[in-house]
Amino acid sequence: MSQQIAVFDLDETLICGDSSQLWTNYLWEQGIITDPRFIEADQKMMADYSAGKLDMQEYLAFSLQALSQTPHEQIDIWLTDFVETKIKPLFYPAAEKQLALYRQQNIPIIIISATVSFVVKKISAAFGVQTAMGIDMEMKDGCYTGNIQGTPTFREGKVARLQQWLEEQNLSPQHISFYTDSMNDFPMCLFADEVFTINADKKLQAEAEIQGWKQLNWELYSR
Repeated sequence: MSQQIAVFDLDETLICGDSSQLWTNYLWEQGIITDPRFIEADQKMMADYSAGKLDMQEYLAFSLQALSQTPHEQIDIWLTDFVETKIKPLFYPAAEKQLALYRQQNIPIIIISATVSFVVKKISAAFGVQTAMGIDMEMKDGCYTGNIQGTPTFREGKVARLQQWLEEQNLSPQHISFYTDSMNDFPMCLFADEVFTINADKKLQAEAEIQGWKQLNWELYSR
């Protein structure tokens, strides 16, 4: 029975980049999507996300149109290559070190991200983290639709999903450590016992100073 768990955001926290945007760019580079509106939608999504006014359902409904006719098995093949070629080089060495420390202490690690779960789970598995949550998408005839299934792991939804998972696992940890870069994760920061900000955005940085949270700067290459 673990008294402690470690929860990590994914994008701009464990990796130097946004996996959702990188995935769209990968599909574009591979010629799998050819409509520039999908790239534009991602740019708008990033701006809205930063401003704290992203309509997640609207974004995903549009974004997943591109793959709505593609069997999930094919998407999985692309994802394997995507993680290998695009994501692994962006993994923060300090993040790997931190994950290794928790593993040595047998502290359960959970990755919770506001990216679609088929992307989050693939990336998490590559880093040896088995418990990963993202936004679950409805599947119809073996293809992903643009509809969200269940509670999206976004803002307070992250807290709801973590609580649900803890109940399912019959865990009531005394101590929750949480790592994030974004003010969108403020509800989870308040829920956790200990917060580490990673290259925090301006709003989160200001909040971290008020709350006395530990502020870390992780880089891809140590100078």
